[in-house]
Amino acid sequence: MYLAWRHYGSCMGKRLDRAKGYLKGLDAIMFTNRLNIAYVCGFAGEDATLVITEKDAALFVDSRYTIQARDEARGVDVYEVSDRWDAIFGHINKNGIKTLGIESNVMDVDTFIMIKDKFRGVEITPIGRQLKYLRILKDNDEVNLLKHSALISENALQRVLERGITGRKEKDVAFDIELEMRGEGATSVAFEVIVASGPRSAMPHGVASDRIIGANEAVVIDFGCVYKGYCSDQTITVLTGEADDAFIDVYNCVRDAQFKAIKGVSAGIEARDVDAMARNFIDEHGFGRYFGHGLGHGVGMEVHEAPVLHRDSEDILDIGMVFTIEPGIYIPGKFGVRIEDTFVITNNSCQRITNLDKSIIKRIG
Repeated sequence: MYLAWRHYGSCMGKRLDRAKGYLKGLDAIMFTNRLNIAYVCGFAGEDATLVITEKDAALFVDSRYTIQARDEARGVDVYEVSDRWDAIFGHINKNGIKTLGIESNVMDVDTFIMIKDKFRGVEITPIGRQLKYLRILKDNDEVNLLKHSALISENALQRVLERGITGRKEKDVAFDIELEMRGEGATSVAFEVIVASGPRSAMPHGVASDRIIGANEAVVIDFGCVYKGYCSDQTITVLTGEADDAFIDVYNCVRDAQFKAIKGVSAGIEARDVDAMARNFIDEHGFGRYFGHGLGHGVGMEVHEAPVLHRDSEDILDIGMVFTIEPGIYIPGKFGVRIEDTFVITNNSCQRITNLDKSIIKRIG
């Protein structure tokens, strides 16, 4: 995975300082999450451990990644080690570290038990819940990468739809979208492309199947790619023919619910209140029981990250946060509709990152 920020050395210092802000009385934090390590210091390899203190930062890799780490990492000392955990414990002892925060939300139990036994005399504190917010505020470079990632996926989808999807298997359409995204410069898909047609469109996560897309059917397409380390995510619902009154009513309800939520977004608002704006609107129109999932989620280096727009969310939205707004109505045995776009909160607006027009029903031949 190539990460654009290796060209932005000035950003690395700010991100390392942001990571140090989570020390809060701890002597050190140990990062094992690949994406957080890449975010903090720029190293994009698959296997490393980063230990930061108020004064310094040490990146531990094995011989497979030494050259890459020394080329990419900024603001850290790179150590090539053969036995990582012994080397880290030696580093901890040498620097008098007695309290260590870990990414408890990503570390597996076996690794935790092992380091708990090996790092004797060190108090280990789980801070995974807090570190989920490390990457929540995006800078301008990140937003631009997210916009480009969205554009790649949109161009890919448009080409596939122009060739027609009726009479084709869902999984073949999904595969074509992936190929087109890669041809546009994507390094991978952000998640398994969803193409769900007819009655299957009522499955919120109806991963593409062998079903052949018929005429006059709803097709929910949820797609996104990874570009220079950043994900895109959006959903469009199209028709392979003419719309009946039932579909029009549902589509318009979903569209208007999304618009209502968008208008309600501002810095300082609680994420669950934005969820409620769309959810209450759908409920008032008699479709509340058909909208079960949350309204949205953060998008960045991962396609699902903080903040979370859900009825139980404790997140408060702020300038620089990027997230989806994706209401849906799914009627079992009939059809489903989801409309999803990605947004960023700026100084004075909620700006859409995705570009496809979903204000009217798109009909595909």
